[in-house]
Amino acid sequence: MLKTKLIVLATVLPLSLTTAGEFTTFKNEHGIDLFFDYTGEAMSNVSGGDHTGTGYNGLLSFGVDADLGQALGWDGITMRLSGMDLHGSGISSRVGDMMGVSNIEGYGSVRLYESWVEKSFAAASLNLRAGLLLADQEFSTLDTTGPFLNATFGWPEFISMNTVNTGPAFYIPSLGARLLWEPNKTWYAQVGIYDGDSFDSPTGDDTVNRHGLHWELGNGQGTFGMAEVGYRHNQAEDAAGLPGTYRFGGWWHSGEFEDFSDGTSHDGTQGVYASGEQMVYREYGDQGLSLFVRAGFAPENRSEVAHSFQVGASYVGLIPGRDIDTAALGLSHAQISDDLPGRTTETVVELAYEYVMSDDFTIQPSVQWVGDPGATGELDDALVLGLRVYLSF
Repeated sequence: MLKTKLIVLATVLPLSLTTAGEFTTFKNEHGIDLFFDYTGEAMSNVSGGDHTGTGYNGLLSFGVDADLGQALGWDGITMRLSGMDLHGSGISSRVGDMMGVSNIEGYGSVRLYESWVEKSFAAASLNLRAGLLLADQEFSTLDTTGPFLNATFGWPEFISMNTVNTGPAFYIPSLGARLLWEPNKTWYAQVGIYDGDSFDSPTGDDTVNRHGLHWELGNGQGTFGMAEVGYRHNQAEDAAGLPGTYRFGGWWHSGEFEDFSDGTSHDGTQGVYASGEQMVYREYGDQGLSLFVRAGFAPENRSEVAHSFQVGASYVGLIPGRDIDTAALGLSHAQISDDLPGRTTETVVELAYEYVMSDDFTIQPSVQWVGDPGATGELDDALVLGLRVYLSF
């Protein structure tokens, strides 16, 4: 699979860094890596939507990754402690969309972010992670969609809009645990169990957990879970064929969900998804064309999004002399449940480019067309222009 550098996504903060700066290499020889990154973007709705206008989103992320085997002699144990400062005027209110034209937009605050301890059991090919976790970092991911700014190509709406308060994803992690089994380089299976409401607010009030320090289990919130099986094709170092990755998974929530048709209550809800990413043409090494597709389904009687899909292509090294840049074109389409009369569909087409100035500096221009923003049939199609800059210190 193409080894594109993934920039902060919806579902998504930079999780590992390769930097030469004095700050972020401090104590590397002892297994301790500090990271300090900033992502800023200006986005403008130039036509259609709720109203035109320009907004700014900023994301400061910081933290430490530690190999406790190297640092303290605790073999097979690693940890992360991170925080974030999310700020800006936003753009989604101008567009009126539901998928999210920016994958770094959210409630502005300084908060504790993804923080966990991980233990690897090499003999059993198992890895256990527990703490404040993000399901969107490990489940239903697409590796070839890094250049996109729209959140639909990260944490998909067939999960986020059908569970409680989007689930454990950007920008609020949940208390939970994830178990990963990798018997070889080709196959893997994983399962995760999380707090059912990372907001700790049935109404979605961001202020309740504004700093990421309000942890509450039980109290009718239920639990959120995911399971996934993946197949990695031709990804060994000596593989002669073109690489690809294929995933199949499901999610569930144990809380109560209202039936749209008659108002009765259901004990829980669930959904399934599948995705595939495949390089179809190789120039040299990682350079070449890859295609991706992902689709998810959920029960219409209790799910706002009955089904949706994402499809597209990315090309590393498309422009001569720019061998590690990535150009990408993607489409996402979401179908609202037929049990919600008056609602329609929302479609997004995004053309994006990832211009890599250096390991620590990336520029991402983007053009998005949003068809029927909000899936209400009331707003004109929107055209959104965006420019994102990523810096690592």
